[in-house]
Amino acid sequence: MSVERALTDYGVVIRVIDQDLAAYEVDADATAAARAVQRRVRRGKLAEPAEEVAKKFRVDALSVLDVVRHYGVILDWATGEVLEITTNQFREMFHKRTTAHWVDGD
Repeated sequence: MSVERALTDYGVVIRVIDQDLAAYEVDADATAAARAVQRRVRRGKLAEPAEEVAKKFRVDALSVLDVVRHYGVILDWATGEVLEITTNQFREMFHKRTTAHWVDGD
């Protein structure tokens, strides 16, 4: 896991103390702030139209991980085209298993 993915996927802000020595530390205050932002925007990302997400992917504004983990969209990775049935199934499953348990202030 990279420092960047820790922030993007988990809202954990990691400060590099000494990269050569692999010395890092979690910034608790910045992590709390980052997670608050994530809670405010996460439902909106899942509601974004799949084709809009695909457009961002095709211009390299989103990675494969972002498309799936944050937007719940499944694409033909070779063409960047939305796989509509699979996306709808995935989003439905995601809502049942994940978003149904989210507490916006949590």
